Amino acid sequence: MTTIRIHEVVVLPLDVEATYDFLTSPPAYQTFTGHGPIPGIDRLEWHEGDSRTAGSRATVHSKDGSTHTERVVLADRPTLYAVEISEFSSAFRFLTKGAAERWGMMPAPGGTKLDRTFEFELRSPLLWPIGAALGSMFRKAVRKNHENFLLYLAEHATEVREASEAANA
Repeated sequence: MTTIRIHEVVVLPLDVEATYDFLTSPPAYQTFTGHGPIPGIDRLEWHEGDSRTAGSRATVHSKDGSTHTERVVLADRPTLYAVEISEFSSAFRFLTKGAAERWGMMPAPGGTKLDRTFEFELRSPLLWPIGAALGSMFRKAVRKNHENFLLYLAEHATEVREASEAANA
């Protein structure tokens, strides 16, 4: 099958542990506001486990009313995190069999380097033109998400650090 791959990098102004804790929290999910036909995230509803436990499952509710399922496949705090994405309720289900998201985090000047990759498995190579166009819009949504991370952290960095310290005390 054909895969659409989106890879983006951003440096967040937190240490690695606080970055991981932030990224696995509701405020981080809600900073995904989408772009074009890619909807923003409204909330996650955890059915099994939680965002920080491998094997956990959640329904992601998007702002357009659609849903998809995420399953945590790797939760190696503070450096690695990965989810499988499936069961799309939107028209996206006709394009892709599923997707995966992977984060790698490492110390960097000014904070933590977040290395983020999405892979979407298309149902057919014939869908490549549509997949490539949506992939371009999804890349813009991810870049906007990274900008939103930075804006949120500019206003709430102290709270995020304190929550991380309290959760790990």
